Amino acid sequence: MIAGQFMGKGSLFLSVMLLSRYLSDSDFGVLLFAVALGQVYLIFSDMGLSLVLNMRASVRPEDTQELLSASTTMKVALGILGLPVLVMAGAVLGMSGNRLLVLGVVGISVLLESFAEMYYSVFRARERMLSEGISRISKGITGLALVMLATRFGADLLTISFTYVVRAMVAVFVAIAGIRRLGYTVKPRLEWNRARELFVASLPLGIMGLVTVAHQKADTMILMGTLGENAVAAWQQCLRITEFMLLLVVPTLLPGALFPGLCRSFRDGRSARETGDMARVFTAFAAAAALGAVSTGERFLRFIWGSEYLRSFSSSDLQLNLYLCLAGLAVLYLVNILLTSLLAVNKVKVVVPVTSAALVLIVAGNIHMIPKLGLRSVGVFYLIGNLLVLVSYWLFLKLRGFSLPVFRESGLTLLVALPFFALTPLTGRLPFVPALLLPVILFFLAWSLTGGLEAAGRLFNIGNDAPLKVNDHFRSHRGADG
Repeated sequence: MIAGQFMGKGSLFLSVMLLSRYLSDSDFGVLLFAVALGQVYLIFSDMGLSLVLNMRASVRPEDTQELLSASTTMKVALGILGLPVLVMAGAVLGMSGNRLLVLGVVGISVLLESFAEMYYSVFRARERMLSEGISRISKGITGLALVMLATRFGADLLTISFTYVVRAMVAVFVAIAGIRRLGYTVKPRLEWNRARELFVASLPLGIMGLVTVAHQKADTMILMGTLGENAVAAWQQCLRITEFMLLLVVPTLLPGALFPGLCRSFRDGRSARETGDMARVFTAFAAAAALGAVSTGERFLRFIWGSEYLRSFSSSDLQLNLYLCLAGLAVLYLVNILLTSLLAVNKVKVVVPVTSAALVLIVAGNIHMIPKLGLRSVGVFYLIGNLLVLVSYWLFLKLRGFSLPVFRESGLTLLVALPFFALTPLTGRLPFVPALLLPVILFFLAWSLTGGLEAAGRLFNIGNDAPLKVNDHFRSHRGADG
């Protein structure tokens, strides 16, 4: 499953790299803006249904078909309702004509991806993650092949947007084949009472997801309205690198494959060790990415996005934003560890007010500071907003008796990385590939010898534990915080 996630996301990332070299600055910015806005629609079209489906199907496998049919019914309704809202939002934010049509086409692809994610939740509940991996790989390879063909034959932006639809269709068809192999059908059923009950149960998670994704995408919306399409392209280039690293973990591992083990750890009093191992391992991913970027300097962005990567902005602006994004990556790994912990102990009500506060901070801060700092403002408030969420979640859990050592374990990893950051002025003089890989390899060797490898071994062997009775776990944590 992890290999499938890496190959699938890696192929999609390569396709964006190709498009960055092919499209004009403004067209590339429009495409990335449409994808960012589409992520909000993705959450709206799901509204927590996939997570509830995963939880309930894990507890009562015999209810999977009924849950899947009810979820499909609600997803069709939400998708039909949300697509016009997506297009209207694009119009309000200044898109028109052909660019608005591109947004609509990307929206259709996002709706298809939402169905694929729902099927993935069934695979996870039934522990058939190979089917998810095959679907993700098929999507990634198809997307990459289509982009290569589109750029080879001189396709315009609208035509390129249709490649998103085709690759999403491939992912859905492969996932449906996996669903049928499990003995289920994917047809919706007009059992509105069951569908309504499922929607009511998932609504709090859906609201939490909407507020969270709004917090994550607000800076892009503000940039579109203030500095324009080129600024969106420049910022998204920095953000895409960290999003690729983040999506290797979220949602496949958190709250995916590692979620049952985390629930067991809270049940058995091992949550400190479990979350500490997660913090040490995932912070190493972030440190490695940062080491490679710092060592290679401006060559890093040029290698990924091509010679026109500046998009009319200065190299120092983009470098600073990249480093702020990579610092934010380490923070976001810890945020997702704590968010998954909140789900494990059934105390997620804190998420909406905390992320809402971060959203207000990001919006107000950027509106006030973009005229003064320009593009740098979004990177600064991206990091500040995520730090606010991280500290708030940690304090909330600590005040409720869960003292999780994520800062300590993350700090140990960063301490190991510190000498190698000090060496980057020397490694930066090497040719690109040695400058990129040498500090990363040396860091991982040192990290492995200082307890990192043991932490990774414990973390990824948790599937050997005794099976969790999920219904007993959630009953034990059901309380006032809900």
